[in-house]
Amino acid sequence: MVGYLYPSGILQFSMIKKIFLKLWKAATAYVVASIALIQLASVVLANVSSEASFGYSSETVMQFIFITVLALFPVVLIVSYFVKGTSLVQNIEDSQQKTFDPTYRQKLAVIPFENLNEDKEGAFLVDGVVEDLITEFSMIKEIEVASRKTCFSFRNKDYTTEEFKNEWDFDFVVSGSIRAVQERIRISVELSEMESGNVIWSNKYDEVQKDIFEIQDEIVTKIINSMIGKIELSSLQRANRKPTGNMTSYELTLKGRALNQKFEKEANAEAIKALDAAIEADENNPLPYSWKACTMGQALALGFQEQTDEFMGTFLEALNKGIELNDNDWNANRIMGEVHLTMHDFNQTKVFATKAFNANPNNSAVLSIYADSLIRTEEIDKGIEIIEKAMRLDPKPLGDLNSDRWLNALFFANYLNNDYQRCKDILNEIEEINIKTWLTNLDIAKKQEDEFKDEPWFKKGFEENKSVDWTMEVDRFHLPSEEDKNHLINLASSVYA
Repeated sequence: MVGYLYPSGILQFSMIKKIFLKLWKAATAYVVASIALIQLASVVLANVSSEASFGYSSETVMQFIFITVLALFPVVLIVSYFVKGTSLVQNIEDSQQKTFDPTYRQKLAVIPFENLNEDKEGAFLVDGVVEDLITEFSMIKEIEVASRKTCFSFRNKDYTTEEFKNEWDFDFVVSGSIRAVQERIRISVELSEMESGNVIWSNKYDEVQKDIFEIQDEIVTKIINSMIGKIELSSLQRANRKPTGNMTSYELTLKGRALNQKFEKEANAEAIKALDAAIEADENNPLPYSWKACTMGQALALGFQEQTDEFMGTFLEALNKGIELNDNDWNANRIMGEVHLTMHDFNQTKVFATKAFNANPNNSAVLSIYADSLIRTEEIDKGIEIIEKAMRLDPKPLGDLNSDRWLNALFFANYLNNDYQRCKDILNEIEEINIKTWLTNLDIAKKQEDEFKDEPWFKKGFEENKSVDWTMEVDRFHLPSEEDKNHLINLASSVYA
């Protein structure tokens, strides 16, 4: 249950307070300028004959200045209200509309914390703690959280509050610093509201490192309460999620996870070594198992490793162990959903993807497999909504240079939904059309009897896909029906006949 502490009276008071502050600033500036004018006038009149210049005595001139200053004061306040106040009212009304819109979720970004350590290993800990915080926030359905890639793209960049608000549409930003000293960890953290540009909550922690999970819980709880009021956060019941009490295992897991996200062959191999070491340090820690499975899956997808029986056996062993130790682990359930998708077992894909989504509804990888499961089990409209949410949170997925992955996924979902006009609109936004989009767009053109052979998208794809094994490739589309699959295979064969 959500218990928002934003009754209309409080919001109206907030609006009045902000308008008052704006007018107070205008009034202060006017008074300072008036005093300066009066002082300047007194100096001038002391050295110049006012009667010769204006036909009035110096006392009369000063009285005129005083009266004019007083008379213009309310005029200045009125002008300031209409110039600044009305726009402020509109901003506050927009903010109120967001607050009371049941579909709107406040958007949060956690920018990389400053690393106050000097050693390289300390950097893994700092970034790991920040990523854990991003994950903790991602588990809360009442908000939207920018992806890890988006958040870490702000490292060493000096963005203003206006840029965070207007360009990125963030409502709040979390920042801070971390220093690890022997067995202790010192964390300074603050939450800034983008509408006002003010820090609305901050704290400093100096605790033993083994208490890091309790510190994370307190940070998340305090920040959420500051953002949207007192709510019951079942996701923060750490009893079912505390991964380990072994700091060596925890830090090795952070290192393995960081190496995994470099998407490089050597880093991938080093990540598996670090995760194996994390497992050896604490074999009951579920996290290194799921991240090992994730890293091995990455090795297959990027061609770092051949798909041998031995490799797949190790992969599935790690994945199953991760779920055994924590059947609510979002990452393990996400990967298990991917496994069942490759087997075209869409109902089981949906079972695991839904568990992953319920555990972490803001992670873009989770949103991707959840959307895949929905569009293949007759919930296409909901699947499209999930893809659009993923695009908001993670415009450029990890390892990508643009939004084409989401746009291609959105194209395919609308293709299955028979919304061909929307497909055409999306096609214009895609920089690199993938093979699935190329063939399904060809199908649309055929069905609508459009001319396509001279179209750039067709000619480019036709040349690139000449040597494709279409039976194998279309199988990878994971179409919801065998009839659709055979139709696209026959279509591709006819084009190259």
